[in-house]
Amino acid sequence: MLKLLTLFVGTLAVHSTLALRTVSQHANSETKTQKRKNIVLILTDDQSIDTFDQRRFLPRINKHLVDEGLFIENFFAPVSVCCPSRVSLLRTHLAHSHNITFVNSPWGGYNVFNEYGYINHHLPDFLQQADYNTFYVGKYMNEHSVKNCESKPVSGWTGSDFLVDPHTYDYWEPAISHDNGPAIIYNNTYSTDLIRDLALKRLEQALTANEEGEDRSEPFFLGIAPIAPHSWISATPDFPDEDTGIPDVKSIRMDIPPAHPRHARLFTDVQAPRVPSWNKQGGVSWVKNLPELNATNEAYLDEFYRGRLRALQAVDELVEKVVERLREAGKLDDTYIFYTADNGYSFGRHRRQPGKTLAFEEDIRVPFIVRGPGVPKGTVNTISSHSMVDLSATILDIAGADTDYVHDGLPIPITEDSRSEVIHKPSRHAIQEYWVLGVQEGFYSGGQFVNTTYRNVRVHDQTAKGNFSHSYSVWCTGERELYDLVKDPYQLNNLLADLNSVGPFAPFDTRFNTKSKAVLSPALRRLVNRLDGLMLVLKTCKGATCTNPYKALFPDFDAVGEISTFDEALDARFDSYFDQLPRVHFSTCALGFQSRFEQPEWNPTLAYGYQGSQFITQGF
Repeated sequence: MLKLLTLFVGTLAVHSTLALRTVSQHANSETKTQKRKNIVLILTDDQSIDTFDQRRFLPRINKHLVDEGLFIENFFAPVSVCCPSRVSLLRTHLAHSHNITFVNSPWGGYNVFNEYGYINHHLPDFLQQADYNTFYVGKYMNEHSVKNCESKPVSGWTGSDFLVDPHTYDYWEPAISHDNGPAIIYNNTYSTDLIRDLALKRLEQALTANEEGEDRSEPFFLGIAPIAPHSWISATPDFPDEDTGIPDVKSIRMDIPPAHPRHARLFTDVQAPRVPSWNKQGGVSWVKNLPELNATNEAYLDEFYRGRLRALQAVDELVEKVVERLREAGKLDDTYIFYTADNGYSFGRHRRQPGKTLAFEEDIRVPFIVRGPGVPKGTVNTISSHSMVDLSATILDIAGADTDYVHDGLPIPITEDSRSEVIHKPSRHAIQEYWVLGVQEGFYSGGQFVNTTYRNVRVHDQTAKGNFSHSYSVWCTGERELYDLVKDPYQLNNLLADLNSVGPFAPFDTRFNTKSKAVLSPALRRLVNRLDGLMLVLKTCKGATCTNPYKALFPDFDAVGEISTFDEALDARFDSYFDQLPRVHFSTCALGFQSRFEQPEWNPTLAYGYQGSQFITQGF
């Protein structure tokens, strides 16, 4: 287990979002007059947080990154599937803003990314405008393929080596498009080792332009994206699409990721953790009807778990090689190294086959580590919540770069200086969104599932009254989920199960019958009212509203004071206000984000104290 100190965030409280933005802008202006730092981002694929349960699983990453940097416990994928989450990194937008909502057309993938005009307007473009050399090695996003890697070049990269479909997930037959050129297939070459070697070559290229003693020393960004521990998918699918060469997701076979032979005998004593939710019924929609796992299936899942750990060993080695080369070059102390994953992963829990796409903790929580100048060593941030859009905003902030549109992120306070400047007081929430197909993988997979459209809000905080942590979801089926993650960390007890039994989108004040008590207790009703109101704001938020939704709910500071945390919003004086807010709901289970099926949306007239064109202080 991780043996780290708890990191407390900041000492000087500056609560308004305006103040937060001002600090960030000030940092940007200073950055451009100072020697700017290099940035390395290592982005794995489908890596769940439990891969850090034991130090021996990833000893080099623990040694070089965790021990030397900051680990954020509450870092979340905004969408629990790879392509939309990666686009959130590249665009600094939540999924409802960028509308890349799945791995392939018509809802997502590289072709849709192009159709939306995001080329020339994403992270590497902005870094280059800030005079960074930019390099990328590995997976970019789904549907970036052998057929479009030349005709639809990726913008913004000084040098690039992209894994391309349909070879992206074939561990022993990867294909690379070098600098937007034609794909080259590397037969009988282990993918992660190839990515390691290419990344080290790009690092040499970056270091050459970053040599000391030159007035024009050029900082660099290097993205490294191995596919591990994603499931294996053959490069020669049975039913490829005629236009893209990529099979429809419904016909893809996904299986245990293969290890390199040097790692094949590791972890023979390990089995998938038998946590309380293992093989237990749970969830809503199709999840609650999953069949019990038999012994054969459980043994397969154990081997799947071992396969994922083994596949990560080459990533562990890659990280060490990058750190050692930066140290040899004298650049380690001038470089921020970030390590994270695009989404989490789960199997066995709630009777699930391998996969993601849900809002359970194992799907959405991912590792996040950073080391670099000013980052406190061997520390854990247990209080803040951040997601991929915040990582993107942090990279932009370090580089002194900015987007050419309003983005949804907020720089993460990763250094001692940034933590002393401001407390990210509103940063105790995260939103997850999903609109397309539920996907299960592996030999016993049940395939894909419709009715997997939902919104989720996760809030937590540490207060004088104690710690709290809640996960609240609203599904297109009319079902809701609410879990107290302090008492129920494995999400077995849905506190809204009785309300769901009444019917779809049952009102929070529902009674079992006209003479009986209410379905929800007063305390539970007060809680879910607030969570639903928070979701109402966040599900279509833009810009600063995404990072501080309480300012949208309570804009009139003179009337109520500054409300900037969920705990403050629980004040009883706001009960009637949250009671009368419209509820988050769906009119149908559609594929893709279609706002007309998710009305109403938040608007300023719903804010506390609003009446006509004015805010009033009475009547709520």
